[in-house]
Amino acid sequence: MGDIEDVVPSLKRASADYSQKIAQLLAKQDNLENRSRRNYVRIVGVPEKVEGPNPTEYFETWARDTFGKETLTPLFAVERAHRVPTRPLPPGAPPRPVLMKILHYKDRDILLRKAREQPDLTVGGQKVSLFPDYSMEVQKRRSRFMDIKRRLRSLNVPYSMLFSAQLRVVALGSSNFLMILKRPSVGWTVMKAV
Repeated sequence: MGDIEDVVPSLKRASADYSQKIAQLLAKQDNLENRSRRNYVRIVGVPEKVEGPNPTEYFETWARDTFGKETLTPLFAVERAHRVPTRPLPPGAPPRPVLMKILHYKDRDILLRKAREQPDLTVGGQKVSLFPDYSMEVQKRRSRFMDIKRRLRSLNVPYSMLFSAQLRVVALGSSNFLMILKRPSVGWTVMKAV
């Protein structure tokens, strides 16, 4: 018993150290995943099979035609484009998003900026939206703001999302940054960061 009592405190310390190291490694892994997705654009709402057998060529042509050759850099190219892989979709399900990898980050930024300026983008006759592509962890954190963003839109209050999961609200001539700490059973706990 004495030996066990001597060993248990050191095991507790080691367990706490390992938990901290695991948290650091998960944060580093998430950071690396987001960096690897930096040049990707997620297109939501594209009808299934509209891109045909060569989605890369289809979306490169679509981007040039939609946003204009003069808007993009002379070296604009889509390295690859593909649907998000999932199980077969049931009838009536929304179409799978398209991931488009842009060769240069400047073109990616131009596409996202121009997409915000043109709210009526279409592909194959359907309205689409363009977003930066992030890891699942960041997407989960950003999705927690959906209710708040919906409310801000209904009040016509300008806002923007900053990486990784901060909501920037412009009200009364000043910017406020919000971060969600947790979601209790009743409502959200929101912290004003700045």
